[in-house]
Amino acid sequence: MEKLHFDVATLGGGPGATPGAQLLARAGKKVAIIEQGEGLGGTCLFEGCIPSKIFLETASRLHALTQDAEFGITGAQCEGIDLPRLRQRKAEILAARVQGANQSCSHLGITMIHGTADFASPHVLRVHRTGLEDLLVEADFLLVSPGSTSSTLHIVGAEDPQIWTSADALRMDLIPSTLTIIGGGYIGCELATLFSRFGTKVHILEAAPRLLLTEDPGISQTLAQFWQQQNAGIAVDLNVDIQAIRHISEDRWELNYQDSEGNFHNLESQRVLMAVGRKPNTSGLSFDKAGLSLGTHGEVPVNDFYQTQVPHIYAPGDANGRIMLAHAATRQAQLAALHLLGRVTSPTPLVVPHVIFTAPEIAAVGADSRSLTEHPQWRLVRWNYAQDARARIVGDLSGFAQLVWDPTSRELKGLQVMGKGAGEMVEEATYVLTHQGTVDSMVQTIHPHPTLNEVVSELAGFTVAEA
Repeated sequence: MEKLHFDVATLGGGPGATPGAQLLARAGKKVAIIEQGEGLGGTCLFEGCIPSKIFLETASRLHALTQDAEFGITGAQCEGIDLPRLRQRKAEILAARVQGANQSCSHLGITMIHGTADFASPHVLRVHRTGLEDLLVEADFLLVSPGSTSSTLHIVGAEDPQIWTSADALRMDLIPSTLTIIGGGYIGCELATLFSRFGTKVHILEAAPRLLLTEDPGISQTLAQFWQQQNAGIAVDLNVDIQAIRHISEDRWELNYQDSEGNFHNLESQRVLMAVGRKPNTSGLSFDKAGLSLGTHGEVPVNDFYQTQVPHIYAPGDANGRIMLAHAATRQAQLAALHLLGRVTSPTPLVVPHVIFTAPEIAAVGADSRSLTEHPQWRLVRWNYAQDARARIVGDLSGFAQLVWDPTSRELKGLQVMGKGAGEMVEEATYVLTHQGTVDSMVQTIHPHPTLNEVVSELAGFTVAEA
């Protein structure tokens, strides 16, 4: 069996591996990337954030037709959704991303190895290649980043392989007339937005007392109210206990569940989507042969440099179970590489923003209203989109932004935005939080007019003026 030796090898070619591999190659290391998928990019590119945003863009443009009259446009209409063209557009975007990553890695002299891998020993990965003999890849250092996979519920019928995961839904083979989504987290809510705008009647079943349990409670409440007021075609049941999922016929599913008052219901739909979170994709990799033990949820335990208990093995990205976001994985991979090179010796807490591409869009970074219980000296301040010129121009009068700050130190502690452009507006606060900046610095920064970013500067100015 052939054996190749490298300074560094990565298990995986997604955001938790490739950025670190590229940094190490630039530093002169001999690097290999082992990837089993269609190309470099990982779950985010092929099954998650990129495909969903491609389809959500189409859904947004479709929805905009319903608002044309408000902007003085008459007669615009949609004749239908061209699913083959939509899938083709997705394929073209993904191919362009893969080509760019491949060219970058090739230019850096990184060796690409296609296949599935598991540990043969602490320094050796066995790569299983279709139609070829297995290959042994030995490395002085390893970045193990196998990503994550969809979680499921342990209830009757949940094992049926025809229940959609988010990856199944994003193949976009079908726009169902009715869809039941199990789970009201960010994945479930984004896909509810997508399919409802494509004309599907969506019903979300959530075990928790509110949608988006990880978000500020006010955000969750506003989203539910907005969907109801706008007749978005999304029904929501909270505090439910799902008893069973039954596949009655090809296009007919039934869910049996109990509501918060103890009443039992049978809910039928054309398709069922399981969106109850993600878990580290660490099974079957023989971590024991590397001297590694997994955590209770299958995660790989790491320190603040994403280094495992075996010092030459790092595990950035979803595999460590800390923050399952592509941009967090990218930074973790870079920090792991810098630590491997000896360039980073002091841990730096990551300030990680996130965006939920629902309608309305949601973005957040840092502390929210829940932090006020632990820090009663902090303050929450809110500013409505309706007070901003650009927001009125684009037609969003219901959006808002809120910040949390410490009036004594004047430090910004967090920002949440809900409305058009939210994802683009949270970056300024991320920078300020990363550098322990103040709300005053946001006021002193000139923001171009008229832009939605003025909502943030107006909020900061109001905060300081009212202090």
